[in-house]
Amino acid sequence: MTAVIADVLDGGRDLDLRPFNGFGGLQGGVVAAVALREMRAVATADLVPTEITAHLVRPVTEQLEVRADVAHEGRSLSLTTATVTSAGRTAATATAVLSASRRPDVPTDPGRPPVVDFPLDRAERFAPPPEFVPISTRMELRLATTAVPFSGSPEPRLCAWIRLTERLEDPWERLLVLADALPPSFSAVLTEMRMIPTVRTTVRFTPEVATADAEWVLVEATTADASSDGWHTEEIRVWTPEGVPLATSSQLRTIR
Repeated sequence: MTAVIADVLDGGRDLDLRPFNGFGGLQGGVVAAVALREMRAVATADLVPTEITAHLVRPVTEQLEVRADVAHEGRSLSLTTATVTSAGRTAATATAVLSASRRPDVPTDPGRPPVVDFPLDRAERFAPPPEFVPISTRMELRLATTAVPFSGSPEPRLCAWIRLTERLEDPWERLLVLADALPPSFSAVLTEMRMIPTVRTTVRFTPEVATADAEWVLVEATTADASSDGWHTEEIRVWTPEGVPLATSSQLRTIR
């Protein structure tokens, strides 16, 4: 039987991880999802993910091992940590904020979804080369704007409708994979292939993640800053097709 993303998250032994790779190793969203699952397992059962931060220090190419601990446990909030190893070496570290579900009576400002050139029913499919991004074969991407990677676009921004073509039950794990599905936004302004790996990713979930049952999501990625030392910050937002916000993300990337 062909392995799926859920098998990786289940910790299946002797899996060939190459079909789940992004650029150079296991997709960062999958790594973060593996860490989140283990961190939730050591925390109080009724707490839900509010935010996760993962530092990806080495490409994951072999079986993952995860050690998770509770750093702080309160009545309504827990802080958990995890260390992910691959081939006996640290590949990632992560922290997660887990909290009790609540809806305080306070003003909210979810923001507005981005203006798109192509609504979902008119958007054309974009297929990243599977030899560079194998996990892309498990997704469907449709361009929401005209910009594509390495096209010399005037601004470092990419936006697409994305869905997984295989089932991933947990909504927070699914969002981590989808939030990392776009190519780096800075690639839009480049005209030649460059590696732009993620070193740190932070994803903040909205309460709607628990109840939204959206097959498709709209993902917008924008480079917030790019400095002369090759480091830059990327901001990512994820919405349902109806404009319900699901997650905001920040990634620290470097250009090689």
